[in-house]
Amino acid sequence: MQRTIEIADFELPRGAVSIQQLMAMPRAVWDHLRSEITRRRQTDPARPIARCRLCKGPIFIRAHFAGGEHAPVFAHYPESPADCPWYQGVNLKPDDARAAQYQGHQESALHRWLCETIAEVLDKDPRCQLVTVETYRRPAIAARGRFPDVYAELDGLGKFAIEVQLSKPFAPEIIARHLHYEAEGVALLWVFRELPPELPQGFHDVITLQRGNAFLFDDAALAASIAQGKLVLTALLETDRGGFLKPRLVSLDDLDRSTGRAVFIEDRRSDRLLEYCRLGREKWWEAFREAPPWDFDFPFSEPCFHRAWDSIKGFVPALSPWKRECWSTQFMRGDQHFAELAAILFSIARTAATAKDRVYVTRYTGEGAVVAMLNAKLSSQFFAPYASLIETMLRAGPARDRLDRASLKTAFAKAAAMAEQVKSGHPVWAGAARLFPEVFDGLRRAELDDLGRLPGWAGGAEQPA
Repeated sequence: MQRTIEIADFELPRGAVSIQQLMAMPRAVWDHLRSEITRRRQTDPARPIARCRLCKGPIFIRAHFAGGEHAPVFAHYPESPADCPWYQGVNLKPDDARAAQYQGHQESALHRWLCETIAEVLDKDPRCQLVTVETYRRPAIAARGRFPDVYAELDGLGKFAIEVQLSKPFAPEIIARHLHYEAEGVALLWVFRELPPELPQGFHDVITLQRGNAFLFDDAALAASIAQGKLVLTALLETDRGGFLKPRLVSLDDLDRSTGRAVFIEDRRSDRLLEYCRLGREKWWEAFREAPPWDFDFPFSEPCFHRAWDSIKGFVPALSPWKRECWSTQFMRGDQHFAELAAILFSIARTAATAKDRVYVTRYTGEGAVVAMLNAKLSSQFFAPYASLIETMLRAGPARDRLDRASLKTAFAKAAAMAEQVKSGHPVWAGAARLFPEVFDGLRRAELDDLGRLPGWAGGAEQPA
């Protein structure tokens, strides 16, 4: 029986990921994890992102092809202990795999023709100052240079390295090239001739780094390049449900080079992540805007909060039995209790986003309102169990300076001593993670941070809309 690594411990904020969680992930999520593991392997191999729970050895994500699709599994790197109960055996080294793939021939006639044709098209562009094919480029920063398939410098656009890929590239090679050209200030563009119906994993790895964009130099691109006198490519952009949108012709002028990591036409990955985050709390923002002036006896009984509750329990079904438990054990309306806790979290998010205290759950206003509200709520036996959750929300973003207030330090300490704390895995924590995945969902928080799109209110550089 094939042994499997059952749990991987990722560097925080991701945390533990089971093989079941990995295999249930959307392709875009585990593709990104796979790329980040390989990136760290290239830049700092002594500090891996993911380790085997049993042997603590470094691991990666292997794409196993079966049943017409790829499935992700954890696999040990060669230096991991061979006596680990989850060890699967020796992996094929990248150089050996590459030799087997090419059977000793590193280049085909088609590959050579594509490189020379792309270079010829680039040379016709009046902005082109330099173009070379498979010529060694002396590095400005890195220890050694590279032999890009095509290298070009265009006045007003910059430097480009174009890698023409007909067979599947290997993850370490893909990441190494991105790291090299990123450091050199050169835009790296992977170009395919076509996309086969069943994409090799290496193609998926490239498309992941290009934010869900695939570029082809096909017959349509060649014809457009000749007609326009500059390099034109066919761009295929991922859809939300797999597959690609209708092909469109683009030029180097259309590329977004702002991230440094890769070039693309549209960021189909992080925009999708941000939309996922927005949809989780859409009904709640509507409720806070719509709710009338607070009736402090029953502040969350308005229909707008019923709709918000229906939304969150749809995302987190475990909240429904938790609501029944609240009533049977504490004679408390679980939906209104959750709404009040949500109001605390939304108060923190709003304050972090605007740098002005704003609360949705008490009469406190103005400077110091958030601290006053938290002091009051944490002293209650009903909210003491959520001290750790609330502190996590506060600590994540720029409102964390409130944690230095002596009164709030005391309030958190007393609440932690008063009640057992709700932790990850509890339905309420899961509800908070759906409302604010940028804070409580370690995988999505880390991915947004990796891509430079973590909102400013959650502690990232990207400012919220």
